[in-house]
Amino acid sequence: MGSGIDRALPDSPGAAPRGLRRSPASRPFQRLFAAGAASTLGAAVSLVAVNWIVFHYTHSAVDIAYVGLSGVVPGIVLGLFAGVVADRYNRRSLMVTADLTRMAGMAALTAVLLFVGFALPIVLAIMVLVNSFSALFTPASQAILPRLVAKESLEDANGLLYSSNGAAWSVGSAAAGGIVVALGATWGLGINACTYALSAMLLLGIAGELGRPGPSPASARRSFGQDLAEGLRYVLASRTLVEVSFGYLPSNFLSSFVSPFLVVYAADRFGGSALAYGTLVAAWAAGTAAGGLLVGRFATRRIAGWLMGICLLAEAATYGLLALSTLLVLSLVAALGAGLAIGFSNTVYYSTIQAVVPGRVLARVLSIGDFGSFAAIPAGLVVGGLVIAAYGDGVAVSVAAVGILLTGATLLCLPDFRAFGER
Repeated sequence: MGSGIDRALPDSPGAAPRGLRRSPASRPFQRLFAAGAASTLGAAVSLVAVNWIVFHYTHSAVDIAYVGLSGVVPGIVLGLFAGVVADRYNRRSLMVTADLTRMAGMAALTAVLLFVGFALPIVLAIMVLVNSFSALFTPASQAILPRLVAKESLEDANGLLYSSNGAAWSVGSAAAGGIVVALGATWGLGINACTYALSAMLLLGIAGELGRPGPSPASARRSFGQDLAEGLRYVLASRTLVEVSFGYLPSNFLSSFVSPFLVVYAADRFGGSALAYGTLVAAWAAGTAAGGLLVGRFATRRIAGWLMGICLLAEAATYGLLALSTLLVLSLVAALGAGLAIGFSNTVYYSTIQAVVPGRVLARVLSIGDFGSFAAIPAGLVVGGLVIAAYGDGVAVSVAAVGILLTGATLLCLPDFRAFGER
């Protein structure tokens, strides 16, 4: 195991004080759990609604790619510095600020669509704003967890969070199809504004001291660049962390050919039904929920690298089924399986990182890993949109299946990737 992992200590700086070490049944964790479920429920409704609105007005896979880019580019551009911010300032306060800003953004977009009308640049601009603050929220929410639960409960806690988010995404996506049909897509955005407000209220109930990062007295005298460099040095000191942080670039590039374009897939294969699209997204999200819950049932942190590689192979198989399917039931099974593999893999990754990385650099290491994994997604969205426009969704999904199969096999051949885990 590389030195970046070996330096981590069970009671490393930033871990919860012994009087505050808690189980997933504790009230602070329950508030984090409920806040995540509420905001995810609304975000699922709004994503289906935004994609449906854009595709309804433009009928363009490339414009759907632009919507996808508005979701991932802010996280890539701001993600590294968001990790620095989350290691410097109170993480609970950052999450509340992000929720209130996202609430205002979605309320503004609802008003524009209701009273002004559709304009793609405005939709994209507001989505960039909302997702920029999501980039701030994410590392703060991930890094606060070891302050809310004991180390031995991290897998269960992550599984509960991931499964609740997956379940909320599933319910929200399915409900969104009905909302589009019954009320119109615009009202889905207003629902999201309300759920962000609810999330902020729940997070305010968490004690402020639990949001504080670990002690690092020198940080007040360092620049953001120096803090970021410290996080990069920590990652680069371990070949295992490097391979885990950046090894998912090819698979995330190829996955971008699939999930962001389910609205096009549903339109081409199932007659343009909003209910079919919402159900596909719901099945995918239900799979991630089940995958997250499964992690806590096994001792996954010791063989995390092996499990993550195997999940890539399983994901590739589900894409193969998705490419071949002409029946909604088979496509739903494939979407469920893809979500299951992704949910299991992500929960294993975050539980292991939270267990082995000291709290004072945890948000930075998490944001570097997210950057390394997601940096290829914008290019994947653009290329995926062009491939679908030129050759159809079947070709795009088939290419993703073959490429992810090769990526998973390659990572499993790397000894340091396989060694990722808690020792």
